[in-house]
Amino acid sequence: MKTRFFLIAIAISAVSIATSCKKDEETAKPIIKIMEIGEGDTHGNDHTAIIGGELHVEAEIVADGKIDKVHVKIHPEGDHKSTNTLEEWELDTTYTKFSGLKNTIFHEHLEIDTIAEVGTYHFDFTVTDMEGNQSSAEAELVISE
Repeated sequence: MKTRFFLIAIAISAVSIATSCKKDEETAKPIIKIMEIGEGDTHGNDHTAIIGGELHVEAEIVADGKIDKVHVKIHPEGDHKSTNTLEEWELDTTYTKFSGLKNTIFHEHLEIDTIAEVGTYHFDFTVTDMEGNQSSAEAELVISE
């Protein structure tokens, strides 16, 4: 009788331990810290770029769920001085070269096309991890001649 009781107690303990060890925690969303956005030649952080030049972007990314992709989008905001195009210039780029990393420094120089217009732009920076979690950071950017 004692043996039967002892075996039942062990079985109940084993089941409760197995069910309590299941991973109930969700992976945290990626963390983004934009360190620099500015004119490419100076590596500054003044949130400006020049038409036909480069925009320097540096951001620290920490993703417990490992990075899947980084998406950068720059689009017009407000009034723009219309010069030579019928459509507004935008930049929309996805980077997968950081895929599989938990921590990285994103350091890229983005080309500001010669058809871009002078004005204020919205800078969107989105990181998606391999678990599907997303985080975004944004900033204002001024493009000049």
